[in-house]
Amino acid sequence: MTETHPQDISLVTGQTQARYINQNSLVLDTFKHYLNDEVPEFIIPKNVLYIMDNKQTSYKNESCKMTEDTKEFLLNSWDLSPTMRLNLTNDYTKSLFDSCNINLNILAHKLGISYPFLLQLRNQKYSIPLKIILELSFLSSISLIEIQKNITSIGSRAGIFCSVKFPIKENKILASLAGHVFGDGYVGRNKRQFEYSNTNPNLIKEVKTQIFQLFNLPPSTEQKTRIGYPVIIGEILALFGSPIAPKIYSQNLVPQWINNDNQYKIAFLKAFFDDDGSVMYSKNYRAKGVNLYVIRHLKYKSVAYTLLEQISSMLKEFEIYSGKPKISRIYTKEDGEHVVMYINITDYQSIINFYTKIGLAEGEKYNKLKKIVSKKIYYMKGNERALNKQILGLLSKNKSLSTAQIARLLSKPKNKILKKMKQLNTKNIVSILGKVAINRSYLWKLNGDENQSEKN
Repeated sequence: MTETHPQDISLVTGQTQARYINQNSLVLDTFKHYLNDEVPEFIIPKNVLYIMDNKQTSYKNESCKMTEDTKEFLLNSWDLSPTMRLNLTNDYTKSLFDSCNINLNILAHKLGISYPFLLQLRNQKYSIPLKIILELSFLSSISLIEIQKNITSIGSRAGIFCSVKFPIKENKILASLAGHVFGDGYVGRNKRQFEYSNTNPNLIKEVKTQIFQLFNLPPSTEQKTRIGYPVIIGEILALFGSPIAPKIYSQNLVPQWINNDNQYKIAFLKAFFDDDGSVMYSKNYRAKGVNLYVIRHLKYKSVAYTLLEQISSMLKEFEIYSGKPKISRIYTKEDGEHVVMYINITDYQSIINFYTKIGLAEGEKYNKLKKIVSKKIYYMKGNERALNKQILGLLSKNKSLSTAQIARLLSKPKNKILKKMKQLNTKNIVSILGKVAINRSYLWKLNGDENQSEKN
């Protein structure tokens, strides 16, 4: 949090403009459309500058976040859709209406509701729409931050509410749920309901447990392979960066806040691979690997490619190396062509690292992965990568070295080193200077720097 003198301060961030007036209030142009009359003033502590940080926008681009200057992702109650409904503590509800110091008939008119309905809201017969909360904040000069402290539950007009303490902060469970929405989860476009479908009962149990831990809410619908939750769950997950259905048209990439913590990355990757990943294993064939698939409409092929590149980059942080995103197939549907893209992890050491550092939920995929890890493999790309690095490290310290010299320094067979040097030469990483003598070892030099093998 940054302290400052509030005179003539203005902030412009994303879609939101904020400025101090009268030395103690903040005007949020974002909320102009909520009110019948003037722009509201949201009272905040004097001489304190709050940063307007649009880290994530709502589906109407009307979301804004009033938070301290921090990289942490915070979701406040006023970030929700204006149709969301809130319940406040008993005494506070009446005091909020009464603090407007307006005749209740006139207040009902200003709020655009009937007098009987206002009395029912004031007496807590019904939950209060967020739009009215915003207007009451303006009319009563009570800050949204203060009102937020008195929220007991949130929900929608359908009537299912859950207890949530605002602001909701980024955490490992939300990272996992975001990964599941990128995978087999579903957030509705119109009503924002959340559904999750999977044939692995362990994953169904995992998602149920996670949502109950965060929101103290059981599924509103439940079948053997599918669970469903009310609008408020999907609303929150969408604001934390989860894609909205239909995902075939989604342009969502990995939410930025996932990068704030390695535990978030692990939780996100595990959930995504649990849902849309596959494990290739056979007793009779050498082929093995862990794959991740993404399907998008062909016009969003570049989005799918970027998303998979992000995943590949995250995996690399855990010493898990995958190839570049590739197209598996393109097929035609009623709305046009769809593209299936994937990345695959085939290096044995990378698969081991995936097993130990990321993992999968118990089930068929996990059992295949475990068999790969327990199987003795003689060829590993990880070992080849390490040998490349050793060779280039030697060449970076010497103008030239012969095949025999490299083999002796690394205690490796000469024929193995010669084969490796020819591979590096084909990639233009090293060059042949000549021979030590006729029918003797080649002399090699490095092209560029020793990090080239990582780039190729």
